[in-house]
Amino acid sequence: MSHTIKTFGWMTTVAGVLLLGQGCQSVSSEQNRGTSSFSRQQTDGSVALLKSKATVWQLNYRRQEGRPYFHPLSLTDGTALTSLRPADHPWHRGLWLSWKYINGINYWDPDLPEGQTEVVDVKTRPGTDYSAQIEMYISYHRVQEPAVLTERRTLAVSAPDRNGCYYIDWLSVFTAGDKNVLLDRTGIPGEKNGKSYGGYAGLSLRMAAYTKGWQFLGSEGPLEPESRGCKARWVDFSGRIANGGFAGVAIFDHPDNPRHPSSWWLSASMPYFSPALLFDKPYTLAAGKTLKLRYRIWVHKGAVDKNLLENNWKAFLTLKNCKQ
Repeated sequence: MSHTIKTFGWMTTVAGVLLLGQGCQSVSSEQNRGTSSFSRQQTDGSVALLKSKATVWQLNYRRQEGRPYFHPLSLTDGTALTSLRPADHPWHRGLWLSWKYINGINYWDPDLPEGQTEVVDVKTRPGTDYSAQIEMYISYHRVQEPAVLTERRTLAVSAPDRNGCYYIDWLSVFTAGDKNVLLDRTGIPGEKNGKSYGGYAGLSLRMAAYTKGWQFLGSEGPLEPESRGCKARWVDFSGRIANGGFAGVAIFDHPDNPRHPSSWWLSASMPYFSPALLFDKPYTLAAGKTLKLRYRIWVHKGAVDKNLLENNWKAFLTLKNCKQ
């Protein structure tokens, strides 16, 4: 089964507005004056935003890679917050989404190539303020077989504000083929053959090694550095960067998502975190039916607190593109 990736030229789009604070500003044309230091870069397999010569973010979607992913996600000074193919888990790729098992076939580990995640089509649309919208069509199938599951993914990346904070609004719409689709994972303790590390699958974020000393904060309070199955509407991972300042990344789980508030898989020792949709049990998607998942990933410079994060989660819920 082979497809050709199509990339379409830059077009204008309107970015949503996030009300921020404490070191981050709301996004508007007024606040983004003086963005001449930003530029866009696009190849056949990637699209990126640069400030001067530093990469702020880059989305990679070469077909040879299989699953698409963001790396790096950085601050606007080029400080990278994500890790690509770390030695302990070489299949981890910055910010990405992957299922563990689809109908019993492993789609997580690219060294087991029977389960194929194939980028079929890509459209990129930039905003005049250096925001961007990317639409992707992704096929999940066994080698040389038709798709059992397809995905329409829309990624809306905001323009960085004056202090370098920006967000990615993520919408994935999965559609089952002509048969039911079982999304599954390694079992958790208490299940047959369950593992202490089980439960992971879905949207995932592997952070840079230097962030190991950072801390998790969830919507219900501080979280243990090695947590499995904790419930939260959002989780932030923050800490000190090399220049003595603070930075972090938060993931917001939309209340329309199944099983909201999400169960989370957290590890500060990797570091890695994920709103693990399948943690508590597998998910069956009936033939021809759709599964919609919405998230916001917020890259922030500066310290944050629970009130600020809660306000940002509420602002995420008001955006029209989260209700479509």
